[in-house]
Amino acid sequence: MRKVALCTALVVAVVFAFGSAIAAPPEKIVLKEIKKTKAAVAYNHKAHGEKVTKCAECHHKDAAGKEQKCSKCHGDKTEGKKVSLKEAFHTQCKGCHQKEKKGPVKCDDCHKK
Repeated sequence: MRKVALCTALVVAVVFAFGSAIAAPPEKIVLKEIKKTKAAVAYNHKAHGEKVTKCAECHHKDAAGKEQKCSKCHGDKTEGKKVSLKEAFHTQCKGCHQKEKKGPVKCDDCHKK
């Protein structure tokens, strides 16, 4: 009986650890989908995740644990109420930086040459 309990606990621990590793967001990403005249933006997802209390603050339409890339919903152009990817980044990122009074707000601060 003790062996069965130990094996069950071990299997549960391994499944939990593996599932958490898969669900973990990337530490750093490069936002390059819309670069036309400016350089791509290096984004430290881990640092922002530690500062933002809920994933939904950025991933505002996604269910918890099913967050997707911004480009999944936001395209090249604004369509109806859905803003373009560029506008979404600028509104969400720059707007948060301005509200929090920290973080870059000028073009070349994010778009490094």
